[in-house]
Amino acid sequence: MIKNYKLLILILTLVISGCNRNQKSKKQISEKANSSIEIKVDDRIELFRLAYNLAIMDSISPDLRPCKDKFYSENYLPYKKYSNHPFVQKIAKGDLWNGDLPVLALALNKNLKPKSNLDKSQLENQFGWYGKNIDSVSRLISNFKETINFRNEYDINFIPLKDSIKTNKITQKLNNFFRVEKQPNLIIYFDPLNNITSRSITFLPENDSIRKYLLANICEKSDSIDLNKSLTPKWNKTNRRITFHENSHLYTEDLFHRYYTDEFDEKLKSDKFKNERTNIDEIIVRGITAKIIALNYGKKIGDFEYDRLWPKSKIVFKELDNYVKNKNMTFEEIYKVIITKLEESYS
Repeated sequence: MIKNYKLLILILTLVISGCNRNQKSKKQISEKANSSIEIKVDDRIELFRLAYNLAIMDSISPDLRPCKDKFYSENYLPYKKYSNHPFVQKIAKGDLWNGDLPVLALALNKNLKPKSNLDKSQLENQFGWYGKNIDSVSRLISNFKETINFRNEYDINFIPLKDSIKTNKITQKLNNFFRVEKQPNLIIYFDPLNNITSRSITFLPENDSIRKYLLANICEKSDSIDLNKSLTPKWNKTNRRITFHENSHLYTEDLFHRYYTDEFDEKLKSDKFKNERTNIDEIIVRGITAKIIALNYGKKIGDFEYDRLWPKSKIVFKELDNYVKNKNMTFEEIYKVIITKLEESYS
């Protein structure tokens, strides 16, 4: 009887232990799915950014020039003598000076050859001549790399920013707001020589499972820059706003293409609105971003985000009140309302 009792205890112990291991394993998988974040500098983007900056540096406001930090000293200044390279001159003489142009480099593989599964019409739509002529861009940038003997000595500490993004549960907050269940991987391409713009990356086929965005290196006050320290991107109000903003684009992109009509687009081309902001996609996402931050970080921070919005984005922010109150409403339903309200405001 005693032997049987001991055997029973042993069996129960093994079963309970197995269950605990199984639960622990499931928890680890869940945590891994919830925190798949990669932050990195991409050689292709930095190579393109280097040429871009050499082309436009003397033509843009000092406020938009790269931060004069250690990265700038080591990865920009040594290449200034190559400003006459054909790739640099092509950019300098071109008519597309968008600050996000260098992200097009992600359409190239590690050998700087165009990827095989690209949507050329989407590339042209986003990047003009450069997207349409990606083969020519490939040849130019390859020659540029060879000519300048490009090197990648990056001393960047991403741990604080990555930890902050995990702690703030960005994916969970976005899923809660948009009322969806997604656990995509997140890749952030930090762009140290870019003090101009951040953007979501929507032209790559794998974006269905991987959310990607470009993060600019917004300069701090000059007296806070220490050339002897490694570059450490911080989780501040700017990077928090950018993180929610660029990821929101990837939740709303399909809706924008579905409900933004040609008629609305033609209406905005009227001289009547030439002095107004008419990028409807950007207007909507700015309002969404401010609302998400207000809901998650309190009234004081929410009021700050609201006050800095464009006037049309404030329409979006206010319309979202109805969505927040109505738990049965889908985001697509409120999106259609927002598009209609914005179109009515341009009358």
